Amino acid sequence: MNGLPSGFWGKLSTSVGSNAQEWHPLADHCADVAACVEALLGRTLLRKRLAGLASLSDLSDQQTQRLSVLAAIHDIGKFAVGFYNKAYGRKPQCGHVAEALGLFGDPRFSRRTTEALLFSQMSGWAEDFDGLFIATIAHHGRPVPLGKQLEPGWWEPSAGLDPFAGIASLIEKTRTWFPIAWMAGGDRVPSSPRFQHAWSGLLTLADWIGSDSDRFFPFTEIGEGEHMTLSRERARSALAHLGLDVDIDRSAMGPDPPGFEQVAPIHGMSPWPAQTALMDTDPGAAGSVVVLEAETGSGKTEAALAYFARLFHSSEVDGMYFALPTRTAATQIHRRVCGAVDRLFSSSSAPPVILAVPGYLRVDDSSGTLLSPFQALWNDDERERLRYRSWAAERPKRYLAGAIAVGTIDQVLLSALAVPHADLRSASLLRQLLVIDEVHASDAYMNRLVEEVLDHHLAANGHALLMSATLGSSTRTRLLSIPRRQAFADPPSLEAAIDTPYPLISLHRNGADCQHTPIQASRRARTVFIEIAAEMSSASWIAQRALAAAQTGARVLVVRNTVTACLDVQDALENEAKAAGCEGLLFSCAMVHAPHHARYAVPDRELLDQAIEGSYGKERPSGGLVVASTQTIEQSLDIDGDFLITDLCPMDVLLQRIGRLHRHDRARVSAYEIARVVVLIPEKSMTEYLRTNGEARGPYGLGTVYEDLRVLEATLRMLQHTSQISIPADNRRLVESATHPAALDALVRSLSEPWVRHQHWILGELLGQGRLASLNIIHRELPFGDPAGLFPSGELSRRIQTRLGEGDRIVRIIPPQSSPFSADTKIKELTIPFYLVGRDSRNDEDRADDLSTEAGGFAFRFGSRHYTYNRLGLRPKILNEDNLYA
Repeated sequence: MNGLPSGFWGKLSTSVGSNAQEWHPLADHCADVAACVEALLGRTLLRKRLAGLASLSDLSDQQTQRLSVLAAIHDIGKFAVGFYNKAYGRKPQCGHVAEALGLFGDPRFSRRTTEALLFSQMSGWAEDFDGLFIATIAHHGRPVPLGKQLEPGWWEPSAGLDPFAGIASLIEKTRTWFPIAWMAGGDRVPSSPRFQHAWSGLLTLADWIGSDSDRFFPFTEIGEGEHMTLSRERARSALAHLGLDVDIDRSAMGPDPPGFEQVAPIHGMSPWPAQTALMDTDPGAAGSVVVLEAETGSGKTEAALAYFARLFHSSEVDGMYFALPTRTAATQIHRRVCGAVDRLFSSSSAPPVILAVPGYLRVDDSSGTLLSPFQALWNDDERERLRYRSWAAERPKRYLAGAIAVGTIDQVLLSALAVPHADLRSASLLRQLLVIDEVHASDAYMNRLVEEVLDHHLAANGHALLMSATLGSSTRTRLLSIPRRQAFADPPSLEAAIDTPYPLISLHRNGADCQHTPIQASRRARTVFIEIAAEMSSASWIAQRALAAAQTGARVLVVRNTVTACLDVQDALENEAKAAGCEGLLFSCAMVHAPHHARYAVPDRELLDQAIEGSYGKERPSGGLVVASTQTIEQSLDIDGDFLITDLCPMDVLLQRIGRLHRHDRARVSAYEIARVVVLIPEKSMTEYLRTNGEARGPYGLGTVYEDLRVLEATLRMLQHTSQISIPADNRRLVESATHPAALDALVRSLSEPWVRHQHWILGELLGQGRLASLNIIHRELPFGDPAGLFPSGELSRRIQTRLGEGDRIVRIIPPQSSPFSADTKIKELTIPFYLVGRDSRNDEDRADDLSTEAGGFAFRFGSRHYTYNRLGLRPKILNEDNLYA
């Protein structure tokens, strides 16, 4: 409706380029959201998932209608005159969440409120109706404390408007919209604390969809007819466009379960053993967690996609979230998932595939630009096609509501933390197959959050798939110990762990014991020659050795533990190559020499990822090449090298790095027909890096990137007695011997007192991280309105949210600067890692200061620190020899 509101309003907007206002009647907005809840419960798996949280197989129609009535009253706080006054800018004014809950504690208004809501009837709909009602009103992403003091002017009749008459009128409408809900007796709505939290998340999702006036729910126009009829039509259309209602997508797959060839072209060959074994796994209908352990290069990604296709076809899941440890891995896997989806579905019925990584805006094979948190810009050819498909990609809080999403693990872990919109993320995830790749890469804090996510997911009868090439038995045991309220199963002994078959599928069905199924080893067993060199600090030695191999025609990967060490090698490579006249052997992006690490702006990371895939991927050209890199290439990337030079790292990580060698069958130069690895170790004993308190601090990530020197020492000792390894035959023995608690304890007992102190420090750190995670986890065992379950606010809330990113800062570059790799590509923002951000950097400003152009890049100041950005990435700028950050 045009102009200023003449009645209670639910949504208000100002037309672009004018002062005219539009408003959407409150009752009509309530109908929109109620219709979205009705559609979500009727046309997605969320209905069964919520039922699962109440130990039910499904919700009845009456229960569904009663939840829809609750959805309709979610915004009763907007009947306050204080809220209505916001449209006119007059006093008094108020919000609508805590102000609505406050009505029940205020004797001046409580009776009128309960009478208008027909509370005497509604309260019989659930055992804990109060908790369910609070979860309904507090639909803005977090529990709300009760007892807000009300001002009389907020709720007293004014300007011809009676708030309680408005509430009563809305309730009367719901009796028409959802008549079964109001029938006496019948099925009570589940109301356990877990259900309340899931309900709050579902309602928030419905509210976000129902509030999108640009795409789905236009403001009411005079004479348009019964609004609920329109709301229901629009809700069904919205869910179909967003990929939430997947009936059309599912039917397009045909009556028969999809075969592996529909996910990945195999050109007449049979799938790899791990792929066949996972496709044959029956997770059951009551929820499951599957752990797939198989060597790198065994096709785990495509196995996961084929597994998803089977579950999707059989209506066990409505979508998939593919979680990876790094942004680089996510961008690479996103392209592979897009290809699989194109093969699985016809172009007209394929669900959208979003890249769930903040800073990127990518849906299917199209990229856009985020103009603001609420607007996205797509090119003219894509705008209409992506008008709906991009919805989940435009805001990180929506990522898990996407049909198919590929992103980083932190987006999943945020669903378990007591931070705003955790319940939205969690409820959205329930309908998905949750895939966590490289699950071994999580630290103790993240592992505890993963356990919580799996608990909730399985409680709702959801399905999860965890994958790793190098998972230790202790971690596997914890991940499969579900639910957490039971005691953790003891991990197997070291001997039993080493004897455990590999590759392996472990299946935990809800309510049943774990099943372990050995998998036939890959057809491509590989031998790897190992060499140790105490040259960790010699960038020139590394460069010479790498270039010598490249000159024979080998594709060489140099992997350092830190960006600083990577840049040292890059500098040495360029100097050595220039002196030898072989600069063409250096990795380049758009003909510009560069290393490969994470400290680049998003557009440049994309260019570098494409370049590394082109230079080292399955279709790589012949000839020698060297790239200096960090951990960005060790996980989830399908790159294929001949020779690896790597810093010492934990054995499981080392095997990941080795997995980048000889991934594909191809002709190789004679010296590297067998994969070769040089492991760089420090010149000193690692005992020298142990402090008196047991903490470790050494160079090249020893004690910082990798805190546990016990694992590094165990890895080193095994390498000192090994000249070659066989993959996958040796994987289990190598990982368990370097990570199993019994192996580490035996190692420490054979060493000096500093190692005993270090073990105490490490175990204390692990315990502390686990306890910190438990403190920060959302309390879904408590009713929604319980004071002990309120979310932290202010600085504590920010610290909880940034624990996964450790306080990284996103800095806007204004005006945008040209990329060092492409003049047409503009750098609009940069992420500064937490360890490079000065403590005095402003918390209220995200814009770079003192921006200046330099050769091949630009420089700027953020807070008191200065930085430079060019082909080598983001670096602190050295202004003089005495003061690095002057």
